[in-house]
Amino acid sequence: MHKMGAQLRVSLLRMKLSIWIVVAVIVVSTIANFTVNAALQGDPQRDAQEVSEALDEVRAVTGDDSLQIEVPEEIENVNVSAGNLLLILLPMLAIILPLRTFRTMMNFGDSRSRYFAGLLLVYAVSALGLALCNSLWWPLEQNVIRDYSQTYNLIEVFGWDEFGAVGIFLYQAAFYFFVLTLFNLLFSGVKSPVSWVLWAVLIAAIPIGTSIASLRVHVADFFLALLFNDHLAAGVGLNLLLSVVFIAGAWLFTRHRTF
Repeated sequence: MHKMGAQLRVSLLRMKLSIWIVVAVIVVSTIANFTVNAALQGDPQRDAQEVSEALDEVRAVTGDDSLQIEVPEEIENVNVSAGNLLLILLPMLAIILPLRTFRTMMNFGDSRSRYFAGLLLVYAVSALGLALCNSLWWPLEQNVIRDYSQTYNLIEVFGWDEFGAVGIFLYQAAFYFFVLTLFNLLFSGVKSPVSWVLWAVLIAAIPIGTSIASLRVHVADFFLALLFNDHLAAGVGLNLLLSVVFIAGAWLFTRHRTF
């Protein structure tokens, strides 16, 4: 337990700068979004008069009195939800921790199996924490934030809001853990030729799969099942099943790792 606690502290120290950077990005982005939206919200009567005058000038130049221009009642900037910006931490966690904590923990006298278990614990806590943050942010975003700023959130983009509060949390947690374990697999063996093959396959898979008609439908079905699944248990189960596969692959790299 002492070494597990040490690994958690080391992980936090390695991630501290990244966490502060992400928080700063969220604060700056939120302020900028509110500023832009405030600037876009002009006086409707004045705007209508200016559009009417401009339209009269265009009619005079073209000689077409039937010319009409449809102007939206409100022009607004659409922004990424602040709760989703926190998800930048997912790839950062799964890249920084395998690269920067392994040697430290080995020098501390930890075993590879205990280090790997601690890493998975950090990922699980992170996935649950980020899922909880976005789940709590979601009702605030719907009922308050959108009165002032138009946003979109992965919860509604992927249709997870159909599963209720508990379903939203579970689907997010499973998907976030899937992302963490995928990146962990890719960065646990960066000096291994097998890892290079995995990188090549991953980079080539999507463009090849989407360019070949016979494969395109299977690629689409996979992402539909992974992210847009109509059944909560199936969606969560698929994410967790793939996570287990990635964990097994990452462990094969980690148990032979020397750097």
